[in-house]
Amino acid sequence: MTPASSPGEPAATHGRWWRWTHPFATRHAARQAHLLAAHHTWTTQRARQAQIALVRAGYHLGPIPFGYRAHRVTVPDPTGTPRRRVRLVIDPPAATVVTLIYRWYLEDRLDPTAIVTRLAADPLWYPAPRPWTTTIIRRILTNPVYTGATVWGRTIAGRPAPPELWIVCPHAHEAIIDGRTFLRAQLLAPPGTGVLPPTLTPWEFPTTTSSGPVDTPRREA
Repeated sequence: MTPASSPGEPAATHGRWWRWTHPFATRHAARQAHLLAAHHTWTTQRARQAQIALVRAGYHLGPIPFGYRAHRVTVPDPTGTPRRRVRLVIDPPAATVVTLIYRWYLEDRLDPTAIVTRLAADPLWYPAPRPWTTTIIRRILTNPVYTGATVWGRTIAGRPAPPELWIVCPHAHEAIIDGRTFLRAQLLAPPGTGVLPPTLTPWEFPTTTSSGPVDTPRREA
């Protein structure tokens, strides 16, 4: 080992062996970092593809939305290994509250703050897993899961993702509201908050009914 230089003295030079091995060590470290990065990218893409396959098969990923409960089933994965998966089934008391929230928003024209006030006034009739907030109301009013669709990828790195990038499986579970009701809620939402993608999303909302065209209200400011 080359002794360290004392203050005021010129720095000691590395030995011949160190000078010969150092470039190799540097190249080796760079190659290892490249291999690790490539492996991370491959495993991330593989995990994403597996999650997309589950969503397209109608299984739910992530927290259970208010109005539903988890029905756990055991299914084999591509290798034949049994895995526990989740399908959504309606939680009747909570689903009734979701229906009321949409009715109050669309028919009574209550904003999220007024809806929270009405719900909080009688917690026995309007149960919630936690205190009602305007954020919870807005999430309910903009989540297409209530139309019976399994949706994944609504955020990327913690930020909202454009709806056209979502992975959607329509008719994955029983709907609490229909697509027409959901669409009307988006048209009433303040600009920039409704789920209205510029391109056709993987699920289609009905534009006509047996009684004629859907009455879509104008967006309110």
